[in-house]
Amino acid sequence: MPRQETPLYRRGKYWLGWDRKVDGSLRSPNLTIFWYDPAAGRVRSASSGTAQEDLAVLALDRKYLADTDEAPAFCHACGQPLAQAQAYLLTDAIADYRLEWGDARASADTIEGRLKHVLDFLDVEEARGSEGRFGIATSCAAACTSVFVHAFRAWSRKQPVVWRNKAGLVTKSKDRSPAATEAAIAQLVAVLNHAVNADPPRSDKRPTYKPLPPSQVQRTRRTRIGIEELAKIVAYAAEPNKRRGSLHRFIVASICTIARPGAVVEISVTPERNQWWPGSPTIDLNPNGRTQNKKRRPLLPVLPLLAEWLDAERVEYDALPVEERIGRGWLVNYYGRPVKSIDRAWDAMLVDLGFPTGREWKPYVLRHSLATLARNRGAEKWDLEGFMGHRASSQTEVYAVGEFPTVVSALASIISDIERLAPGSLHRNATGASRAPLAPREAKMPG
Repeated sequence: MPRQETPLYRRGKYWLGWDRKVDGSLRSPNLTIFWYDPAAGRVRSASSGTAQEDLAVLALDRKYLADTDEAPAFCHACGQPLAQAQAYLLTDAIADYRLEWGDARASADTIEGRLKHVLDFLDVEEARGSEGRFGIATSCAAACTSVFVHAFRAWSRKQPVVWRNKAGLVTKSKDRSPAATEAAIAQLVAVLNHAVNADPPRSDKRPTYKPLPPSQVQRTRRTRIGIEELAKIVAYAAEPNKRRGSLHRFIVASICTIARPGAVVEISVTPERNQWWPGSPTIDLNPNGRTQNKKRRPLLPVLPLLAEWLDAERVEYDALPVEERIGRGWLVNYYGRPVKSIDRAWDAMLVDLGFPTGREWKPYVLRHSLATLARNRGAEKWDLEGFMGHRASSQTEVYAVGEFPTVVSALASIISDIERLAPGSLHRNATGASRAPLAPREAKMPG
């Protein structure tokens, strides 16, 4: 690599760059990891296996962590475990956290976004030069202080949340909420604690602060929709020949489960998910292999309406050749493909129906509204908490599955009223169930 070329990324003795010949042409289309080998007396190299810089950085981080002579958790002189927050960079702690924990989580994209916000702060501070108190050389010790979090919080709240297209151009932006800032701080706390909890530990200091509690930074959602609005929404989604199948499925499943949008789009009839099987009186919103977290996904009774949809989906799944079943079986799908989000279809519906389009009218309004309707129709507090996953199951409930009778009764009443106002719209055959078999891949609904 030419001496004058600045490394794209450096950590310890390793640096990342392009491997060039004497004439400047590339030896490889992939980025290369370089390091000096004192025993051989020369620079050695290894391919990162990719031309994408972010993936190449990840490859370098893996190599660095695998090198016990380089990892900051070890003393270079004696090789003994060493934990010094003053010597362990925050950027390295973030990289290690993502590599060893965050990137393997279901919420990896969310974790990445929150930590990128922290890294953006370090870049801004670095660009300020002598005027910046923090930068890419910030250690974990400095990041654990209240001075750091106060500076980050003040900066973060002035930064808009932006959406970019594939070309990297900003297509949408909005003011950052205090809750979004505190979510990034909570992720930062997790990073710093991960450094201390590593085996052997890489840091000897924990943060002196905590994120502000939700009650201080989250706005209370006041918007609720009633039976009439629900009927209009269902009728819109069920309108034939409009390519609204994913939206229709999402709305019906939400009504039957009062689940969070993320849980609804992950309902599957496949045996390996172990959420439901034909004839099962219950559905487990927490699929096989998913660890429960603060947003608990409960085991719920299957309402007759939901059973109708699940049975039909399983019949279609079983009818597929075995080799074509991979990626299929999702209740909320678009021509058989899994759907991550119905936000675009939902936003288009709000416009078409003349409903407000603000933050409180996002798909989450279904969960809030249905909970309110159920409570006002006699659902008992204990039943509603368990049905919505707001209460952790007791050991007794591991053996005695809750039936939540008052919630089931309230939902049956809600469904009956929607059926009266929009006859047939809740049923699957209102829009036709046949779907063309396409290659499995994730898709988003068109607007």
